Amino acid sequence: MSQNITRQLVHAVHECFTPGQSKRADKFNSTIDTRWKIYSSSSRQDMLDLAKDFGNFLREHDPAKTRAYSIQRDTVQAYIDSKASTCVDKTIGKIMSRLGKLEQCCKHTYSGSADQFSWNVGMADIPASTKSADFVKDVPVPPDVSRSVISALQEKRSEVGNAAFLSAYAGMRANETTHLKIKDIHFDGGEFGWGYIEIVKGPEGGAKGGRPRVIPILNPDISNNLIEIIGDKKPDDYIAAKADGSRMMPDNVQRALRDVMDAKYGNTYKGNRCHGMRKTWAQNYYDEVRSGGCTKKEAVAKTNEVLGHGTDRGEQLVKMYVKNIW
Repeated sequence: MSQNITRQLVHAVHECFTPGQSKRADKFNSTIDTRWKIYSSSSRQDMLDLAKDFGNFLREHDPAKTRAYSIQRDTVQAYIDSKASTCVDKTIGKIMSRLGKLEQCCKHTYSGSADQFSWNVGMADIPASTKSADFVKDVPVPPDVSRSVISALQEKRSEVGNAAFLSAYAGMRANETTHLKIKDIHFDGGEFGWGYIEIVKGPEGGAKGGRPRVIPILNPDISNNLIEIIGDKKPDDYIAAKADGSRMMPDNVQRALRDVMDAKYGNTYKGNRCHGMRKTWAQNYYDEVRSGGCTKKEAVAKTNEVLGHGTDRGEQLVKMYVKNIW
């Protein structure tokens, strides 16, 4: 096994990805061990995010652990405990579940040393969240901050600045920005007449839960900026690509935003980068449709829909994004 613990964990996730196989069918077959299997692309991405985060924690806090099988219960507990101050109880529960899955993935991938594993995730104590209600993740990112950050990111070799632009001016999630292709941007029609962005169905669109949706372009300035960004790209090109033209990962976007925003603004937007940009866009969209004559109920439903939450989620969910519901 590689000496890089993060790479080991990531490798185990890739090895246990089983696209095309039926989770339902496997559950009804008692001869199949489903504990290590990762069936969907979205689940694989969640597991990769966890593997990288856990690996980075190990390298910082327990560098003596250089092999996946050397991880022990005390290290697992320390990692879980570290999440109490920044995660709500529901998120901590998800982390615990995925950590247990990661343990099974590693046992399966590194079967020659499976007997040496003693993570014992199932025996770890689940800490209660101590996250403050005023945690900075609730802070929207102001337009002037977004402009400054996007400008700084344009200096990089990759097109990560384009991804940040899509979050700030189209309310897109990081994963969606890295999947968006030129052919999914349209400059005719749309709710406000300036065109629209289409998030396509399924994992190829990067949408959370695979839900398709249409995001209206709010004004001519955004439309003109998108036209400039596209330049001479071809329909199947990514709007936010790596230097070699390939698709970048959401991690690339989040890391670049973290580096620039933390350097410029310290902890002001810590843990709230793309998400904070989405909040600002959501307020702008809500204000537009409300000013256009929609009732509050209609504006809430429309805002939920364009954010990718569905039209029936109600005012409670919108309040997480739109602080001024009028």
